Amino acid sequence: MNKIRIGTRGSKLALKQASLVQEAISRADSGIETEIIVVHTKGDKIQDKPLTEIGDKGVFASELEKSLQDGEIDIAVHSAKDLPMTLGKGLNIAAVLPRGDVRDVLVLPKGGELPAGRSFIVGTGSRRRQQQAGRIWENVVCENIRGNVDTRLQKLKNSNHETADGGIAYQGILLAKAGLDRLDMISRYEPEFDFYPLSPEQFLPAACQGIIAVEALQGAASEVFCRDITDAETELCFLVEREVLSALSADCSEAIAAWCRQEADGLTLDVMYAGNRQRLVCGEDFRSETEDGKENARLRAGLAMARQAAKLVKEKERF
Repeated sequence: MNKIRIGTRGSKLALKQASLVQEAISRADSGIETEIIVVHTKGDKIQDKPLTEIGDKGVFASELEKSLQDGEIDIAVHSAKDLPMTLGKGLNIAAVLPRGDVRDVLVLPKGGELPAGRSFIVGTGSRRRQQQAGRIWENVVCENIRGNVDTRLQKLKNSNHETADGGIAYQGILLAKAGLDRLDMISRYEPEFDFYPLSPEQFLPAACQGIIAVEALQGAASEVFCRDITDAETELCFLVEREVLSALSADCSEAIAAWCRQEADGLTLDVMYAGNRQRLVCGEDFRSETEDGKENARLRAGLAMARQAAKLVKEKERF
């Protein structure tokens, strides 16, 4: 193939992620021409309502998937944590890029601090973040906030002077560090805000947080080509964390966290569901002589671990 049309949302972060895919394609084959095509999604068009009122995370993916199915683009670039559990008919995840920082970040106005003894208003529309914030900080009140990263930071800045969003004066907001890093936000906004990355062991990330996913038509030349740009370790974590969501029959917009990683003693998986947490570790003895066989065995072990973790957190919910 001579050209790949890359579909993406139009936000700064989405365009940056599309450019990272574009760079990966160029590194794999400098002879392939690429074009970035912006597709406006329902989630981008409706900014005055929480995601729970306009649909699940699929509101960021459905129009991109339709463009793929209609042949208007060759691949679609997604933040993997925004993908619905069921992909569009005839579509497949062809590649994932190396994972970014999985952590969430608490952002405060410069010199600000968590006030003691009185309510502290944090902007986040994520049920997962709301639930965990309530567990680790006293007197926290989570209020919905929408918009891209720049918009949310501006709302926090305006809260120092006037109510910013529907009468809400935010004192802090929660954001994903991977997005901040990709846009170089921390250095750009350092004079105005303090950024506090939260330990993922304490504040579990969303399933697939920090992962850029590339979607394509099954069997298309673009899908075959994109296998060359996928990162094997990230792909393993992506599949395991998606398996957690599947085993819980849950969408990625629910209060669920899943974090898989390769450590010295094997795969480690942390899962949170309905406030219950579970950690499982799978040793490195995958009993295979070939490297390909080891990878397949590692994936099978990871998927089994995901199903077991989901079962354990669901059992805790009943008691």
